[in-house]
Amino acid sequence: MSAIKSYIKDGYINKRNESPIYISVYVERKKIEIPCKINVNIKYWDKPSGKVKIGEKNHKELNMMITQAKSKLNEILVRYRLQNKTLTKELLLDDYYNPKDFKSFYDFVEWSQKLRFQEIEQSTASRHRSVINKLKEFSPTLLFSDLKEDFIRKYILYQRKELGNKEITINKNIDTLNIYIREAIKRGYMDVNPISEIKRRATPKNDITALTEEELKVLTDMYKKNILPGQQHKVLEFFLFMVYTSLHISDAKCLKIEQITKTDFTYFRVKNRNSKPEPITIPLSIPAKKIIKNIVGYRVRGLLFSEIISDQKINKNLKKIAIIADINKTISAKTARHTFATIYLRKTKDLNSLKELLGHSNVRETLMYAHVLDDDKQEGIKVFNSLFD
Repeated sequence: MSAIKSYIKDGYINKRNESPIYISVYVERKKIEIPCKINVNIKYWDKPSGKVKIGEKNHKELNMMITQAKSKLNEILVRYRLQNKTLTKELLLDDYYNPKDFKSFYDFVEWSQKLRFQEIEQSTASRHRSVINKLKEFSPTLLFSDLKEDFIRKYILYQRKELGNKEITINKNIDTLNIYIREAIKRGYMDVNPISEIKRRATPKNDITALTEEELKVLTDMYKKNILPGQQHKVLEFFLFMVYTSLHISDAKCLKIEQITKTDFTYFRVKNRNSKPEPITIPLSIPAKKIIKNIVGYRVRGLLFSEIISDQKINKNLKKIAIIADINKTISAKTARHTFATIYLRKTKDLNSLKELLGHSNVRETLMYAHVLDDDKQEGIKVFNSLFD
C-alpha cells in the first residue's frame, strides 16, 4: 500500500509567509494531492516528520487536522484493498469528499443523533427531529457535497416564502442544522461550513409578550373567584403559578411537593441541566404560597401538578382565557415567565438577582428584559419637566 505523506507547497507562499498543507498518495502510479485547507508559516514546518513544529501556537490543532485527513484517506485505501476493488483517482476523490459510510447527510445526522440524544432533553431532541424533517421536505436526498452556501440561501428563502416562517424560527432552524454541519466538519466529512458566510436577518429585539400588573390582577381575581370552567381554571392556576415563581413550563411540570418548603423551593432547570447544572432557589411570595396550598391539598409527595394537559392545549386555553379577561394579547405559557421578569425588574431594578432567579448562566440572556429599565428612565426623567415651567 502506498504511503500517505503530508507536506507544504513551497511554491505557494502568501504575504504572511504561509504555505498550504497537502497530503498525497500514489494510486495506479499517479500522485494524488489533497489539500488540508490549512496554512502554516514555513518556519514552523518540520519536513522530515510532516508535522507542524511545537513553536506554532496552534500546532496541536493543526497536527490533529493533518492526522484526521490522513486517517480519512487511509480508511478509503484499506476498504478498497479488503474488498478487492480497483481504486482509481476519480473513485478516491469522490469517496474522500462524499464518504460512502454515510449514503447521505441525513444518514450522518441519524447516526449523530443516537449519540447526541443521550445528552439532551426530549423536548430538544423532538425539536431537532422536526428541523431535520422540515429540511427533508425541502430536499429529500442530501449529500455532503450538496451543502453549499447557495443551497442554504435557497432553503432560507423556502422557509420564508413557502412556509411563511418568521425570522426567529428560520434562525433557530439554521442554528440546529449548523450543529450537525459543524459535527460533520469536525469528523472530516466536510471541509467548509456553508452557513458561516451567510448574513442572516436579525430577529426583532424585545419581542416579548408580558402582562402588565393590571392585567395580572385581572387574571388573579378570576382565579380567586373560580369563575372559569374546570380545565380553564386549572390552566389559569398553572399559568399564575409560573408567573409568581418565574418557572419555565417544563420546570413547573416537573416540580415535586417534596422540593417545596414554607419559604422557598429549589430546583434544577430541566431544559439546560447539562449546560447549567447549578440549583436555583426561588423564594415564595404570598400569591405563590396560596396557589400551592390550593393545589397540594392533603398530599405530601409527588408532582405538584399531577394532572396537566399538553403544552399545546395549555396555550390554546390561555388564548381563550385572555379573550374572557378582555386582554388584547396573544398569551402563551412563555408569557408567564416574561411577566415575572418584567414586573420584577421594574420594581427592583436588579438585573443580577433576576439573572439568578431565571437560572441564566450569563447576564446577557437577562438583558432581553432591559427595555423595562429604559422605559423607567424615560418616565424618571420627566420629574424635571415641571422645574422649567
